Amino acid sequence: MITSGLAEGWLEGVLFCSGNLVKRGPRSGRLLRYYFFRTRRLTRRQLGTIQDWKLRAVFWIGALLVGLLVVGFAWAVELASETFNRIHAYSPYIPVVMTPLGMMVIIWLMRRMGPEAQGSGIPQVLVVLKQRYHWLRPTFLSLRVIALKFVLTVLGVLCGASIGREGPSVQIGAAMMYSVGQVGRLQQKYVDNALIVAGGAAGVSAAFNAPLAGIVFAIEELSGSFEQRTSGTLILAIILSGVVVLMINGHYSYFGHPQGDLELTANWLAIGVVALICGLLGGLFSRLLISGSRWLTPHAVRHPYRVVFLCGVVLVALGLLTGGATYGSGYEEARSLLDGEHVGDWSFPLAKMGATLVSYFTGLPGGLFSPSLAAGAGIGSALSGWFPESSVIGITVVAMAAFLAGVIQRPITSFVIVMELTGNRHDLLLSLMVGAFLSAAVSKLVWSRPLYDSLAERMANGAGMAAEGRRPAGEDKTA
Repeated sequence: MITSGLAEGWLEGVLFCSGNLVKRGPRSGRLLRYYFFRTRRLTRRQLGTIQDWKLRAVFWIGALLVGLLVVGFAWAVELASETFNRIHAYSPYIPVVMTPLGMMVIIWLMRRMGPEAQGSGIPQVLVVLKQRYHWLRPTFLSLRVIALKFVLTVLGVLCGASIGREGPSVQIGAAMMYSVGQVGRLQQKYVDNALIVAGGAAGVSAAFNAPLAGIVFAIEELSGSFEQRTSGTLILAIILSGVVVLMINGHYSYFGHPQGDLELTANWLAIGVVALICGLLGGLFSRLLISGSRWLTPHAVRHPYRVVFLCGVVLVALGLLTGGATYGSGYEEARSLLDGEHVGDWSFPLAKMGATLVSYFTGLPGGLFSPSLAAGAGIGSALSGWFPESSVIGITVVAMAAFLAGVIQRPITSFVIVMELTGNRHDLLLSLMVGAFLSAAVSKLVWSRPLYDSLAERMANGAGMAAEGRRPAGEDKTA
């Protein structure tokens, strides 16, 4: 009866609007008004409120801005890297002077203009996502930090420091999304965390042109603040930032499309050995980074430029010993090893690990992803000589994922990143998964906590002490 009544009212309403209904009774009028208001409520629920559309607009605009910013950041870093390579090719002795002095100038600028721009950038994002450190968001996620992180990272690459741009891209992306949210003045309390997570993940997505890696990074590394209520909008924002990169740079794979199979059943021993060694070396790298930072912090507080200069001297010495292979992010060296033209030795990966450590000890803005991938490629190439019947390229690709997983102890992020960076090699997916998970498990035997969690904890402790007035903020350079 109700259905027939509604149908009757709807029909009468249509006839009335078309001018065919001359006379309308009270009952049909009530049904028409009921239908009108009911339809309006359903439409509003389906389309969303003004606040819902405002939320989507903030996420989408922020994602587009992050994509544009990270593309410009990548272009500037690559230009700086090419400039340093030309200088080194002209004379390998110019960096002997340029690298230590340039790093000291960068630290001087950072200490004067914004110590919160130091280090990777991922620990800063992890800290501000914690409830008790929300007050640090205007400090670590400001437009000033974006500018400083951008410029100082480019200068660090220009000086030959062994740093990557992916970690800074995370902080830059998070800061941009957070700033757009502040301009939009969203009223929902849970939105700020979602904006920061989306911005950081969009930074990974745009830096590597790997949207899937950005989504996995958001869930695995930043999972403690992942909000189900904004998950769809968050994922769309990550994909949008990748689309911006695709529109500007076209479809490309970061490391090309290296060819080489490594079937798990036939190469289980090679994959197991690679995972074991990469896990041990990755855990050792994390342990040395944390322990070395703790030991150097008091010396850096008293004599900051002396520590930076000594680290620069070590970096130059490693560069001279390896013919300049340890300078920069390691992208060119990893790309060369993935060609499979020659089998590498242990000198490059070990020296690259050392160069990355001393670069990080200085407190320069810069990330660990690209140097870790380069070191992993070197380890895999060196280990491939132990298994002559297995593919050199296949072992190299698996070692990249395994070593990165050993360093950051995030196996899903590690193998997804490597898979997307090498042209979506789905035929290697199972081997990449096994290598990454085994390596992360072995790494925990050497260093029990994920690297970025350890760095974030140190930063949080330093921030807490600064808030209590026991020492100035920004003193702990392991951030």
